[in-house]
Amino acid sequence: MSLSSLVGWAGALGVGAALYAWWESTAVEITERRLQIPDLPVGLEGLRILHVSDTHFPADGDSVGRFVEKVWPLEYDLVCCTGDYVETSAGWDSAADALTQLRAPFGVYATLGAHDYCQPVRTFDEWLSFNVDRALGSPRRFVNPKPFVERLEASGIVVLRNEWRSLEIGGELVRLGGAGDDSVRMARLESAVPPPEGFSMLLTHAPDAALRLPSKAEGGPSIVLSGHTHGGQIRLPGWGAPLRHSRLVSRSRPSGVFDLEGMQVVVSRGFGTAHVPLRFDCRPEIGLITLTRRDG
Repeated sequence: MSLSSLVGWAGALGVGAALYAWWESTAVEITERRLQIPDLPVGLEGLRILHVSDTHFPADGDSVGRFVEKVWPLEYDLVCCTGDYVETSAGWDSAADALTQLRAPFGVYATLGAHDYCQPVRTFDEWLSFNVDRALGSPRRFVNPKPFVERLEASGIVVLRNEWRSLEIGGELVRLGGAGDDSVRMARLESAVPPPEGFSMLLTHAPDAALRLPSKAEGGPSIVLSGHTHGGQIRLPGWGAPLRHSRLVSRSRPSGVFDLEGMQVVVSRGFGTAHVPLRFDCRPEIGLITLTRRDG
């Protein structure tokens, strides 16, 4: 084969892979997980939690319809959202349009990720500058997310910013905390982690916050819900995810459920994409978690 033919085939393969990776970024899966918790209070048996993370809604709202279409037919009791709802603050309105449609018998709770604070990016030049700065490790320029938070709260969403709330489900006391993004040192776990009374859960964008929590036996939460890794977003088949941005996960397991001395840490692959609208061997997901005391 001539060099020109080889280059042509390589180019065609690259274009084909890119087109497939773009399609895969839109092929959202509903991932159902059963978390077995032996000491789960009786009233929480079968509780279904919708876990939303890393939606990265763009300013033009392109993926809002796809999100709503996937969520609308699902049945769940509680919604937990774990941050990075936008790529930059230019997407606040799109994210609010989507998230404010969520309803659940026991409420909708959310915490924020670093992208929810990012300066707005609306043009190609701004996008290029934003991503070059990130590649070079330049500090991100943050803006106050108050307008976004206020719109979520006006719809009834409880936004937890290094704080916790109590609620009653099935006659049981549940304490639900929300920490800031640990990847940019926004997490204040001392104020976000609920006290040990009742059944406790923590929402936090970056899963590595779980590595700094007290064990379950020492009063830590039973469940931690997180995202941030995107499951790697681009995986090499048979090898794994080169980029994970977390010490908790691994190249071969960049998302899923991790047991830390009885504390169940759920790391979502996320719904959206960051920096480039591509996924490979790593489809986006919305999580549906069922709590149970029983095995199987």
